[in-house]
Amino acid sequence: MELSSLLFIFIFLPVFLILFYVLPFNIWRNSVLVVASLVFFAWTDLKQLPLLIGSLLFNYILALTIEQYTSQRKPANARAFMWIAVVVNILVLVFYKYTGFLVQTVADLAKVTIEYEPKDLPLGISFLTFSSVSYILDVYHASEKAEKNIVRFFSYLIMFPKLLSGPITRFGQVKNELLKTRPATDEVLDGIRRFIGGLAKKTLLADPINFATTKVFNNSFDSLGAGAAWFGLIGYTLVIYLDFSGYTDMAIGLGKMIGFKLPENFNFPYISRSITDFWRRWHMTLTAWFRNYLFIPLEFARKREKFLRQQSDILIVFLLTGLWHGANWNYIIWGVYFGIILAIEASGFGKVLKKLPVFLQHFYTIALVMLSWIFFRFTDIKTWGPFLKSLFGKNGWTTDITLRNLNVLSYIPVFILGVIFCLPLFHNLEKKVPQGGIIPRLVLDLVYLVLFVVSIAYILANGFSVFIYPQF
Repeated sequence: MELSSLLFIFIFLPVFLILFYVLPFNIWRNSVLVVASLVFFAWTDLKQLPLLIGSLLFNYILALTIEQYTSQRKPANARAFMWIAVVVNILVLVFYKYTGFLVQTVADLAKVTIEYEPKDLPLGISFLTFSSVSYILDVYHASEKAEKNIVRFFSYLIMFPKLLSGPITRFGQVKNELLKTRPATDEVLDGIRRFIGGLAKKTLLADPINFATTKVFNNSFDSLGAGAAWFGLIGYTLVIYLDFSGYTDMAIGLGKMIGFKLPENFNFPYISRSITDFWRRWHMTLTAWFRNYLFIPLEFARKREKFLRQQSDILIVFLLTGLWHGANWNYIIWGVYFGIILAIEASGFGKVLKKLPVFLQHFYTIALVMLSWIFFRFTDIKTWGPFLKSLFGKNGWTTDITLRNLNVLSYIPVFILGVIFCLPLFHNLEKKVPQGGIIPRLVLDLVYLVLFVVSIAYILANGFSVFIYPQF
């Protein structure tokens, strides 16, 4: 079930909210959330529901066991169960997401054919695994107490707003809100606005741009002109941000409607001045997870090593970041690409970069980010060369494949709007609205109402398209 589908917006969400607010709040709040989340999961992936429930029970029991051994001052036992929990969580992810990739890699190296039936990827397994591992490690390190109330624990781990694509949430970020009383009216209204903003970003910007971009990419790159190639690359650069940040806005908005403050995941990454800055602004919860649970432990474990320790740790982290996104060599190369750049910036180039004019810092960053999306978008590595050649003019600026022939020139205004909404212009303007009194707020709410109506009209006319990031 997609957050942008009419089924979700007009049936699932209203029924959930009615039950959530009508039933005795302190007693049924988390129970309603758990049941709704299980229904949400089962609607799309019913056959994997036993796996989900088994995973929840496994992590619930193991966390309590770890805490018990810690309180009994039996660190060896606690460490053993911590490793059991972490390894089992990772192995489940590897089995469903990477077995086919590993089998194919072995077959290619051995030059043999191995028959393998790919497994269906359980809904949200990457995000669920990382949330589970963070919970287990936080309990083991005693930075959080294990949640004894199984309903509250389930609420944290499978909360449906963040189930598909995050944001990846640590238990400590929501534990107090699991006990919270009814959310304030202003908080609910802010959530509705955030949800509508994300819906509009997805349906009115990301989807049309993606349609135009796909029409360009469906052609042979050997006969694609530079103009069309740049149109496609700029389009995908906008799509990947607008689509994913739109989902995050909707998830955070839903969280606010029910009293949860989910962590932000984006901070206008395309205004970054370095790749280091970019990864502080892009998919921030994933970056934070790798920093807290992999990079810092690696740095600590290797603290006596001096030669290129930080650089090699960065490379390891981003190789795994790429692999997390997908079981394919293009994602691994994409991760290594960023790892190398970040390692270079950490070696002193970052300080040099800060001394350059600001516009050069922005140009450097956006150029490298746009190049990275080629590696990310095209899973077939053989297509990279022809596309790069077309991008830099091998086929000339234009060929028989023109934007006019593809009938995508009309999408240029949407591209321009997409660029504007990648900037913090309207975000900063909206923050000033409450200071202007009731009239500006009413005008802004009217804008949101119009955006909602237009978004629904677009879905009715064109259907809804799935979000990009759940596939990762």
